[in-house]
Amino acid sequence: MAGVVRLVLGVLFLLGGIVFLLTIIGFLFGVLLLIVGIVLIASGLSAREDTARIEQQQRQTNYLLQQQIAMNAAHPTAYAPAAPIPTSAERYCPSCGQGNSRSAAFCQRCGKPLPPPP
Repeated sequence: MAGVVRLVLGVLFLLGGIVFLLTIIGFLFGVLLLIVGIVLIASGLSAREDTARIEQQQRQTNYLLQQQIAMNAAHPTAYAPAAPIPTSAERYCPSCGQGNSRSAAFCQRCGKPLPPPP
């Protein structure tokens, strides 16, 4: 529908441009109307194929989404986020309270040096 409207407006602008081209005062305005008319006609012609292209893209997107859903259903653990690995905190940072391993020399969170282990 948008393509038909663009075609009609393009023809009207083209005719208006031709009329204004015949007058000396309206020459520049006529050239502008001609350019706008040509652009509208060209975009109207190309818009006629938009609905078919959009429907094809939507069918392709739906097909890809169905494939992704089927893959996720077949392998539910393959796409699950990994659980964080628990660390055994033997020493705590006096600045931020982050638990660190016994062999760590610096805090894993704030980077400040840890006091020597007891």
